[in-house]
Amino acid sequence: MIFNLGSEENKFKLSDIKKIIEKDLIKWDSIKLHRTGTEGDNETAYWLASEINKCGLTAEVDSFNFIKRTPGKCEVTNGTHTATGLPMFDGGSTSSIGIKGPHGSLNTDDVIAITQYGSSTDDELSKNLNEARKKNKHPAIVAVADVYPNIPGLAVLNAESYRNPYGPPVLQVATQEGEWLMRLKEDEKITVSVELIEKKSDAINVQAMIKGKDRSLSPLVVMTPKSGWWTCTSERGGGIIIWLNALRYLSKNQPNRNVLFTANTGHELSHLGLDHFLKKNPSLVKDAFSWVHLGANFAAKEGQVLWQASDDEYMEKGLEQLKTLKLDEIISWPSSSRPLGEARNIYDGGGKFISLLGSNPLFHHPKDIWPDSIDMKKLIKLNSFMMKMIIDMSNSYE
Repeated sequence: MIFNLGSEENKFKLSDIKKIIEKDLIKWDSIKLHRTGTEGDNETAYWLASEINKCGLTAEVDSFNFIKRTPGKCEVTNGTHTATGLPMFDGGSTSSIGIKGPHGSLNTDDVIAITQYGSSTDDELSKNLNEARKKNKHPAIVAVADVYPNIPGLAVLNAESYRNPYGPPVLQVATQEGEWLMRLKEDEKITVSVELIEKKSDAINVQAMIKGKDRSLSPLVVMTPKSGWWTCTSERGGGIIIWLNALRYLSKNQPNRNVLFTANTGHELSHLGLDHFLKKNPSLVKDAFSWVHLGANFAAKEGQVLWQASDDEYMEKGLEQLKTLKLDEIISWPSSSRPLGEARNIYDGGGKFISLLGSNPLFHHPKDIWPDSIDMKKLIKLNSFMMKMIIDMSNSYE
């Protein structure tokens, strides 16, 4: 594997690169809802397809069926105050009438539990919530978002068990709703509605193949998610930017090996889109030369950069190059650990990968929008780093 940054150079000036990145981010940000199977998600797919076609390539718009859950009446009220929110999309549901009863904490069974959660499934509050969901001893749960202190709002959790919903109905509400929910009197009853309307629907992945000079070489796969809860510009935008720029470059500079680009929906719904792609290409996980995962959040302000890789060589060489960028903080963990994001699907299948993602104070938050959430200087550096990594890997004979 060749990991040096190589002699291939993007022929654009820095100012031109910034303009291209800004143009793509503004287009992404103009689509305000990227949730799987929504009009916004479909618009994203056709925009990416049009960019592929502009490169003289053929875009494959791959539609697949799934059961779409659309929120209906989703609120909690004590008759005086009412908070609307979003359901846990892999939890139970109620009718529009809802469930009325006494409230309490997660430690008291048979009451409507009121608790807090973080925007990541790995934090302690969210772990406690998920444990309670598994035990299924509450008729419903109201979960108040406990997000970045200075930015209250409704940052929601991914539906990691979307195909197999479990536990009671859970209503996620914004941080500020905790002010009255946490002060409810002991004898007050509340009504919770968590209505999820199911129907058969479609979602869309987008793919393109750039054919290499030597067809005997195994292909490189470059993947990024293209869906999320809200606008999620710093969460998803970085991956989309590098994916597009690498595709544009290689379409004009033929690599040695085939490079398959795939942008998949269903990220927030347990990776539905990537699972569909892998089902159609069952041998690709192991047969690919490597996978490049352009994951979440590395374009965010005040966020760390996380580097993941499938073996020590990938890990060390990537970190070596990242350190030259002089970013504030770069983290990683052992290559033997199961990675975050879509890289976990490749890890589980025994494939090779490199993976770039990060942390984000606006993770899954409605205020993750252009331009305030984007660290443009960091994104430009990481765009250059990953572009050169992809170019080197696509031209490697090892």
